[in-house]
Amino acid sequence: MLCCLGVMVASVMAVVLSLYLVKVTEHDGDKLNLNNVKLAYTTILYYENPESPGDYIEYERLRNDTENRIWVDLDNISPYVIDAFIAVEDKDFYKHKGINLKRTIAAMINEYTPIKLFSSKQGASTITQQLVKNLVADDASSGIDGALRKVREIYRAYTLEKAYSKEIILEAYLNTLRLSGQLGGVQAGANTYFDKDIKDVTLAQAASIAAVTKAPSYYSPIAKPENNIERRNDILYFMLEQGKITQEEYDQAIEEELVIATDHETVATREVTSYFTDMVINQVITDLQEELNITKGEATDMIYNQGLRIFTTVNPTVQTAMENEFIDEKGAFSGNSKKEAKVVDKKTGEEQIVTPQAAMVSIDYEGKIVGVVGGLGEKTGDRSLNRAIDSRRPIGSTMKPIGVYAPAIDYGIINYSTAIEDNYFDMRIDEKTGKEKPWPRNYNGQYTEANIPVVNAIAKSLNTIAVKTLDMLGVSNSYHFVKDTLHVTGLEPSDEAIAPMSLGSVTIGISPLEVAAAYAMFGNAGKYTTPHCYTTVEDAEGNVILETKVTTVQAISEETAYIMNRALRQVIVEGTARGLGTNRLDSIGKTGTTSDDKDHWFVGLTPYYCTATWWGYDDQIPLTVNYRTHPPTTAWRNVMNVAQANLPSKSFPTSNNVVVREFCDDSGDLASPACPTKKQGYYTEDNMPGVCLIH
Repeated sequence: MLCCLGVMVASVMAVVLSLYLVKVTEHDGDKLNLNNVKLAYTTILYYENPESPGDYIEYERLRNDTENRIWVDLDNISPYVIDAFIAVEDKDFYKHKGINLKRTIAAMINEYTPIKLFSSKQGASTITQQLVKNLVADDASSGIDGALRKVREIYRAYTLEKAYSKEIILEAYLNTLRLSGQLGGVQAGANTYFDKDIKDVTLAQAASIAAVTKAPSYYSPIAKPENNIERRNDILYFMLEQGKITQEEYDQAIEEELVIATDHETVATREVTSYFTDMVINQVITDLQEELNITKGEATDMIYNQGLRIFTTVNPTVQTAMENEFIDEKGAFSGNSKKEAKVVDKKTGEEQIVTPQAAMVSIDYEGKIVGVVGGLGEKTGDRSLNRAIDSRRPIGSTMKPIGVYAPAIDYGIINYSTAIEDNYFDMRIDEKTGKEKPWPRNYNGQYTEANIPVVNAIAKSLNTIAVKTLDMLGVSNSYHFVKDTLHVTGLEPSDEAIAPMSLGSVTIGISPLEVAAAYAMFGNAGKYTTPHCYTTVEDAEGNVILETKVTTVQAISEETAYIMNRALRQVIVEGTARGLGTNRLDSIGKTGTTSDDKDHWFVGLTPYYCTATWWGYDDQIPLTVNYRTHPPTTAWRNVMNVAQANLPSKSFPTSNNVVVREFCDDSGDLASPACPTKKQGYYTEDNMPGVCLIH
């Protein structure tokens, strides 16, 4: 009778347990689908090795709030790693069907009674059970809840073993196990601890990684190296005992010193993302939305959680030089950046103290953005305001070469040395006084009333000559050239006027990136190329999901580009940036200042890079800082001297159709023997001045 009753009770309990397990595991399909394990994978940004084209090097990893995880196939995991984990965690892995009944019973006796049946040096749960823990958020650990969790775990492990091969289970386990800090998976561990891929670790290093999982904070090779070595040696002994390694291999591994990579990052010490990385993240999110027709949230999740591989255009030498210049207490902006001003917050009405800011961006002549910094001082947050990309400001005289002189030469309206009178253009009402006065005003407030060659007007940044040249060119021609050919998006319809297109007093403004992209034609034989910060994006399996669309157009002729290039060289030789050229390599550029000194600009070009630099207050208040050398120009020179220090000698592209002739500095015409002051000029045969008649 009692026997029958016992059988009945056992049967009922079995049915209840079965129903319970079916109910609590009904949503396990997605969680335990090893063909599509949806865990947080780490996205990695790469850059091309300048010394070995086609070879990409890791630049930065994007940390999400959960883990730094990189999936790697089992074939690319060192056999040492596989053997180490099996030896210490589950020596019968290839024999059982998901659970080791003997060790499971022993573990439960250990947990719920004072009897201890085995050492704690080796794991009680099988690798399959541990994988279940990694994949399923089932955290109950004590009492009845703990016992039921164990039952659920055993059932899930058994189910998993029926559905997948040992190899698939092992691969998933090694990629989902948790290491110290935010590290997840053996590849991220090898990268962080030893600066290696997991396929390349030594036997001792493999055992060190396997040592961590038992108690990540206690056995961390970074935080607790002594503890890690002790457990590593235990694991090596298990491997020897189980015949996975020889005595000689064991002896050598035991003696191997634990050497941690010097540039490893932990959760506590990691830095914020660079301005370049911020730019890439934002651009890829935008492009993913457009290409895949997904929401911003979905695109952001892909960036941070799906292990993308982004091949960027950054040049770390340029990027680092910029970052150092912008935080250098003795750099070009150092004293000037501390000049305080008071502004009233538009939202709160409260008075605030502000200091000047700055931004810089460099591109090469293939349109690749190689470096960007969006603010002065240490960067304190991820995806913060990047003034080089996101901020639009009036560009002052920086507009003259792209909005006036280049198209005017290209149309044959002027040449390199066309002489134009330095005098006001017309009379206009002054907004401050309400009185009529001559316009435009040169920066020094004076007019020479003499004819000035265009190249000299460019060097000295004379407003009068620029306005008069634009009048000859036509405002509409200038506006559509800058907006449509140079793709400057910051222009408003109201900017189709003489002041904005000649003197840069545009309604909203232009970003430093768009300014740099526009100026690049002067160092690139007249071509405009789409600026971009990455080339391709791959998913975790290596499939290309994004490819940057880059177009190149002939914005101006190569002859005009070379003529303008030589004219802009005079800005540094004798003009507003005199003496501020870079070391070794030829350099050209243009300064720019807006009304009341609210913005200061410099765009500098070398045969390698085109760089735009802005300096001013975010709140568009006048700069009242006195300086010996122009901060944006000086900062550019400092950065380029570092970035180009080891680059081979190189020259700007020339044009065989440009001829060099001497011109008279007084008349702008070709010099005669009687001309007292002569300079070298650059012309095309069909756009050349006559011989000077005044000497």
